[in-house]
Amino acid sequence: MNTDFDISTPRLLLRPYKIVDLNELIDAVRSSVSELSPWLSWCTPDYDQHDAYEWINASRNNWRNNISYEVGIFDHYSGQLAGSVSLNNVSIALNSAELGYWIRSSFHRQGFATEACQAISEFAFSTLGLTRLEIVTHTGNLASQRTALAINAKFECTARNRIFAAGKPCDGLVFSLIPQDLRPARPTPFFPTA
Repeated sequence: MNTDFDISTPRLLLRPYKIVDLNELIDAVRSSVSELSPWLSWCTPDYDQHDAYEWINASRNNWRNNISYEVGIFDHYSGQLAGSVSLNNVSIALNSAELGYWIRSSFHRQGFATEACQAISEFAFSTLGLTRLEIVTHTGNLASQRTALAINAKFECTARNRIFAAGKPCDGLVFSLIPQDLRPARPTPFFPTA
């Protein structure tokens, strides 16, 4: 799929990463280590230009080859990178994918993850024609679980050894979203932060 693509929501611009996003990505990751590193092993204080460059190139290549669809979440008002949302582990045989997301610490608790997940889910169902999305969270990641429920995903199970983190398997909570679960988009109130 062409990487000259974007999705616009009332507050956000979702688009594939570009090399010009490199420093912003590094800053977003490093400034969010304390909140994200328990759930994302790659989110470390040592995340550097090499890591960001490799990620951006891999994500653009995956997008072009229809392997996975990673997009940056950009705030319409400031232009700042607010996080990332992706469709990965795309299965043609099962017509499904996994939905993953992370939000920069300075954008937490503003509904950005919900807004971005809603938008990428609509893209998955309407443009890609997928019929099922799965969200798998660590059992202790309450923020991610709240986001799954906010987009009307249904809790299905606690899957044993579903996540491999820090060199060991751990249980994961599995949520699913199908096209019928999508709620109509509704305006999200804008509360500027000082």
